[in-house]
Amino acid sequence: MSSKRKACRLRRPIIGTSRFFAALLAASVLSCTEGEAPVPRLESISIVIPYRAGGGFDRSVRLFAPFFERALGEQVQILPDNSPGAGGRLGAVKVYRARPDGSTLGIFNLPGFVLPEVLGETVEYDLRQLSWIGRLESEDYVLLVANDSPIEDLDGLRAAQRLTFLSTGYGSTVLAASQILADQLQLDSEDTVFLTGYTGTADSLVGLMRGDGNVALAPISSALPYLESGDLRPLAVSGHPSRLPGVPSLAELGYPELTPLNVQRALAGPPDMDPELLETLRAAFLAAVSNREFLQRAESAGMIVAPTSGEAVVTEVEASFGYYERFRSDLTNPNTSAAR
Repeated sequence: MSSKRKACRLRRPIIGTSRFFAALLAASVLSCTEGEAPVPRLESISIVIPYRAGGGFDRSVRLFAPFFERALGEQVQILPDNSPGAGGRLGAVKVYRARPDGSTLGIFNLPGFVLPEVLGETVEYDLRQLSWIGRLESEDYVLLVANDSPIEDLDGLRAAQRLTFLSTGYGSTVLAASQILADQLQLDSEDTVFLTGYTGTADSLVGLMRGDGNVALAPISSALPYLESGDLRPLAVSGHPSRLPGVPSLAELGYPELTPLNVQRALAGPPDMDPELLETLRAAFLAAVSNREFLQRAESAGMIVAPTSGEAVVTEVEASFGYYERFRSDLTNPNTSAAR
């Protein structure tokens, strides 16, 4: 027999789906040919969270992780990994550059990570090349005013002498959605101001209650505590049908083109993952998000679980680029002199 080191090529094990991934990762030698390196043993998967601990993305991953772990098998440990920076882009790059062996996945902000490229910025990741596993959440926006505001509906919004939208900074999904909404509602651009710079959506909503401005958009889950307390009042929601009882959708009010405005949380791995490995991750993802206990806990935590397959996310990513490119001329930086 040759003295050359024998190495390994994975074969499909004849086992159930929930156990397949664990066996696939744990195997170091299944079949051998000369000149190949052994397949490394993999016992854990990091899910990169591109934001700080305590936010919505962090909450979602930490609640989802045990059920994903269970669906993959007992030999695989899921490890949430907060990697904030550059508005989430550092985490996106970390996943994009990772080895495509299943050890590093990430939760992605859609369309948040679409916008930099649409705005002409150079990014070091390509959403179209990622290995999409599935969408975990899809959350609509709600259009808000303070509870004591004289603005009662969209007609009142248009009739206001001056509108100040409160938002997080340039490049954020909230600001982009606010600018697109203002354009589609034909609000007078000379009398509409976008006040940005808030560190988060919660800060901007506190500013709305304080009177810094008179209108804001926010994801429903972010706004819900202030709606329940009576501090803020909803005028409309972006999704159709409306997810807030008694609150009309923008589509019902005659603006169906605003229905796609939302924020999504989707799971992906680096480019060029093995198709068999990717399909197994996708199957485990769908098993986890359909678990009854997970759905109950998610509802209690205020998550808006709206799962789709990895193939559907591929389509959604492409649609997001097309949608925001349509409104690119509206997505100006309000902090520049030309936008004032």
